[in-house]
Amino acid sequence: MPKKENSELELMCGLFRNEAKSGSVYYSGKQKETGEEFVMFKNTYYEEGDNKPYFRLMKRGKGNTED
Repeated sequence: MPKKENSELELMCGLFRNEAKSGSVYYSGKQKETGEEFVMFKNTYYEEGDNKPYFRLMKRGKGNTED
């Protein structure tokens, strides 16, 4: 993916906001060059002050579905 000039960040993919049948919100996107799909969820185990991530980013494997 192209890098912005004078930046250490590399764009992986854009994420779109989605809502599962259960009502939970998640974000998904597809990497243009490789076709890899990513899904990002809010970490349901997150607690303020805890050493756990607020979000979880996952690469979709073959055969997985969103809901």
